[in-house]
Amino acid sequence: MRITKFYVAIIAMLFLPFGLLAQVTTGSITGTIKDVAGSTLQGATVEAVHEASGTKYKTASNKIGKYNLPGLRVGGPYKVTVSYVGFKTETVTDVWIQLGEPSVIEFS
Repeated sequence: MRITKFYVAIIAMLFLPFGLLAQVTTGSITGTIKDVAGSTLQGATVEAVHEASGTKYKTASNKIGKYNLPGLRVGGPYKVTVSYVGFKTETVTDVWIQLGEPSVIEFS
């Protein structure tokens, strides 16, 4: 009987890490930044502010104009601001984050 409990405990410990990996508690904001002509902008600064708590998240767009802000707390509202040297700053307000699902915001 003790041997059976031992094997059950070993099997449970083997599957525990898989259950932990499946837990998602955050969301993300992703998208592409382009100029008026449709060319992507590398190095544009993206900042999201969780308005209720004041928490700020920042990133920059990559060489093909894509950005990703992972690990955001679920809910909102968020204010997302994009800035780039020589361009007007653009802001999107009232953005809400869903659990485990990216919110896509395209800027041009």
